[in-house]
Amino acid sequence: MTRYESKTTFWDGTLAGTSIITITGKLGSSGKPTVTKYRSEAAAKQVYDELVLARTKNSFTLVAAAPVVVTRYFTQADKFWEITLDGATIVTRSGKLGATGQTKRSELASPPDALAKYNKAIGEKIGKGYLERGSGASIVDARNPALEQAIASDPYEPTAYSVLGDWLQDQGDPRGELIALQLAKQYVPALELVAQHAAALLGPLAEHVKCYDGLYHKPALDAFTWKLGFIHAARMSYNQYWNNEFKGDLAQVLELLLRHPSGRFLTELTLMYNDDPADGDLQSLIDVLAKHAPRSLRKLVLGDDVDQISWYRVGNLSKLWKAVPALSVLEVEAGSFTLGKIDLPRLRRAVFKTGGLSAESGTAIATARWPELEYLDLYFGDEDYGGECSVEHVQPLLDRTDLKSLRHLGLTNAMFADDLCAALPGATILKQLRELDLSGGLMTDHGARTLAANRAAFAHLERLDVSDNYLSKAALKTVKGIAKKVVADDQKDDEGDPEMRWVSVGE
Repeated sequence: MTRYESKTTFWDGTLAGTSIITITGKLGSSGKPTVTKYRSEAAAKQVYDELVLARTKNSFTLVAAAPVVVTRYFTQADKFWEITLDGATIVTRSGKLGATGQTKRSELASPPDALAKYNKAIGEKIGKGYLERGSGASIVDARNPALEQAIASDPYEPTAYSVLGDWLQDQGDPRGELIALQLAKQYVPALELVAQHAAALLGPLAEHVKCYDGLYHKPALDAFTWKLGFIHAARMSYNQYWNNEFKGDLAQVLELLLRHPSGRFLTELTLMYNDDPADGDLQSLIDVLAKHAPRSLRKLVLGDDVDQISWYRVGNLSKLWKAVPALSVLEVEAGSFTLGKIDLPRLRRAVFKTGGLSAESGTAIATARWPELEYLDLYFGDEDYGGECSVEHVQPLLDRTDLKSLRHLGLTNAMFADDLCAALPGATILKQLRELDLSGGLMTDHGARTLAANRAAFAHLERLDVSDNYLSKAALKTVKGIAKKVVADDQKDDEGDPEMRWVSVGE
């Protein structure tokens, strides 16, 4: 990597075969990475030299390049030892296989001094009988900061992975070959390669490749989904009633994943069951994620098709938001959770499914900072299961003018659905919506008549959903044509007794 800086900005350039990776931005920022491929190595080098020359002519100064980071992993019996060289810094981690281990950090006077100590430490471990994991590969985990930043900025885009794969193969890292196989859609050989190099690609994660629950799935679901050489998605779940053989700590497994080289670009994470003896919620997993969330994380699901939702608890999420600034999808399904002050600048989709939304959570959602939000679904729930919200808690959301991208709004599963029908016609946010979902609640003919009386306010909607409520046949005729498409299926029957009405998701 070559780095040039002006008084206010920087330019990082890396030539990698037929590709050029550049990162540009203001000093102090992480910058914006770009990966460009050329028809040949000669063409790439010519453009790269021109880019460097342009920097020298525009008041930029050459500064020291970031060092390549190298990690090697060794085991002996039931112990492991890992060492990372990063410029003049050495970090070692050691402990029992399957555990997080203890970490030590040493700062040396210079990179050459660190390299000498690094090689000496490896020699001592080999002399004591430690074996390197990775089928004899001399480097188990090679690091390229520029390419890693390019991937983290857009983990769904394959170009940077392709360039990294070529580079990793030159370093002797099996992930390079795995990237090439998966890019070529050679899925069976890719699985065989993972099995062949399990020591390097999984290490202590090898015993955790299946989820520790069997509530709905037998055999158990895979815990890890590989894509483009790395673990792209993970599902962490342990239910002692369906698997009593696992005696470990799921939070430790998650930490191992987030620290492991193969989990470096984890993009999607689902947290399901966590039979923590103390609490039985997801708090220990959330705490680990708050400390070690990868920059590539884009989708987080808490609760996955939960059974008996009122019994299911997530925990306190308030310390998590700072750790996942690039999150684009958030789905929470639980009987209870604490949200705190939500600040997710790149979130596009949010779903909060519960049988009892607290007033505190309702306010947190209504006032959250998520300027790019496009899709929002709220389930309010039943007061018998902790539902505390009323239309007053929703009003701040209805009055917002800063959610310019919001097109879908779901205000569902509400006991106060008729009150929502009265508040919506004058709502500021209604004008920009394309879809409005009012399903699953206690909407009655009164609410339907309110909607119909203000049909002009809803005429622009492409879809209005009033299904799964308590509308009579006469009311269904009333709401017909209010929007371009009105969905009104599966109306519930209270048999003429208002006491027999319930929201669709409660217990």
